[in-house]
Amino acid sequence: MSIGEKGNMLIGAIVAGGTGRRMGTAVPKQFLKLGDRIVLLRSVDAFLACDEIDTIVIGVPKEWVTYTKQLLDEAGYGGKRRRIRVTEGGVNRNETMWKMSEYAVEKLHAEEDAIMITHDAVRPFVTPEIIRRTCKMLLASDDKTAVTAAIPATDTILRVNENKEVLEAPKRINMMQAQTPQTVYLGRWRKAYKKMTVAEREMRSDISGMYISAGYHVKVVDGDRTNMKITTPEDYEIAQRRVEAEKERAKESESNV
Repeated sequence: MSIGEKGNMLIGAIVAGGTGRRMGTAVPKQFLKLGDRIVLLRSVDAFLACDEIDTIVIGVPKEWVTYTKQLLDEAGYGGKRRRIRVTEGGVNRNETMWKMSEYAVEKLHAEEDAIMITHDAVRPFVTPEIIRRTCKMLLASDDKTAVTAAIPATDTILRVNENKEVLEAPKRINMMQAQTPQTVYLGRWRKAYKKMTVAEREMRSDISGMYISAGYHVKVVDGDRTNMKITTPEDYEIAQRRVEAEKERAKESESNV
């Protein structure tokens, strides 16, 4: 099944509402330079490469809305810039997603069967292939299903209590590490969000936990180990080294032509 075959509106929802407290940087991590490209723009690039996506909505902190629009204007997107919208995010991930869903309904006139492809801006190595994979799985499922990219856990995962005591060591073969995109039907996600208490919205930032608690289903598609999330200074250093290595390989390829 190809994306868009059923005629659903496809909305890329890039969550860029973080303030970067854990990074300890002067600017939020989504606005840091990664090689010669801003982190956020690398995620936008991947979504723009999916021509099937109708509109990309980016949720950013209120004080960064104007800067983000200017950044996009200067990013070299040409006519594709019209496909990108910026809206004010919220105090946490779920609230930012809610505000993007509100934008989709009010400004894009999206209906309940629209597909919202949610993605963390600070996963700048996402590929169009992974984005399309989540959409295809969702289109083959019912409207109570969410789809998340994920990779097999390579380490043993421990479940602990507040005293750091191990309660369970589940079999690693059954463990996977969630990534984004996480893709949903817009109307169903909004219904699930409204069912949650304020405390639940703060605790269940991952769509998988949110859907399971609401009695809905979640399916997994293959992510990629390179689809890393930049959370700490160490992550940022790893990402920089990867970009530098890719640049060197490209130079070598050009010199061998």
